[in-house]
Amino acid sequence: MLAIFTAKISANAQEQKQDKPALMYIVNGEEISDAQVQELSKNNRIKGMRKGVSDEEKAALVKKYGERVNSSYIAVLTLYSDEEMAERAKIPAQIVEAQNKAAVTQKEKLEKESTVIQVGDTAPDFIVEMLNGQKVRLSDLKGKVVLVNFWATWCAPCMMEFNEIPDKIVKRFEGKDFIFLPISRGEKREVVLKKMNILKAKGIDFPVGLDPNQAIYQLYAKESIPRNFVINQEGKVVYATIGYDANKLEEVAAQIEALLK
Repeated sequence: MLAIFTAKISANAQEQKQDKPALMYIVNGEEISDAQVQELSKNNRIKGMRKGVSDEEKAALVKKYGERVNSSYIAVLTLYSDEEMAERAKIPAQIVEAQNKAAVTQKEKLEKESTVIQVGDTAPDFIVEMLNGQKVRLSDLKGKVVLVNFWATWCAPCMMEFNEIPDKIVKRFEGKDFIFLPISRGEKREVVLKKMNILKAKGIDFPVGLDPNQAIYQLYAKESIPRNFVINQEGKVVYATIGYDANKLEEVAAQIEALLK
């Protein structure tokens, strides 16, 4: 069973070339360029960023910018107003730095509190039903390195990560004692099936598991996706990530590589 499972992951993922979606930056309903984002960041004008939009927001963007919106990842930026920038300019640099450090510390604290399983813990066992009907028990995979990934179809950072996984994870460890086990959090089969069919047309094709009631997810965390847990051959979590950025999958891949040596 494990050999078939591994083969399906590696073979299907290589059938088509990936067409990586573009990233659209939106400010007050208008698209801005990467260069403009860099300039705003340089001038500390960005107050916050939300990845993903509601159906209503997407419909408005499609009306304005066309169908390319549907194949793009969308980041909505909130900017400081001129009045807020003027007030911020009055704050001494030392206080701003202290506030930034406090914000980072608070974020790290919240992330830790929302995580049930930490690095060094034994990964809780579970049985997950795959989209194809196959059932996989985590404890049956001992002796292999396992990457458990929690995601959802509506999660833009998850989808950005999915676009990189075939090259950075699946193909890289093809034929090795490694299993990639992505599990959809809190979604019905038909929703996941529809999304995976869309992704397959873009060359993103690997088996995924279903966790409609979040029973599996809640063994590992309380909130936030995407999440990755690297589990070693003895069943212990040796590395974990929360959220997406361009470097996190490289770090995950390095951890897997080290375990497989």
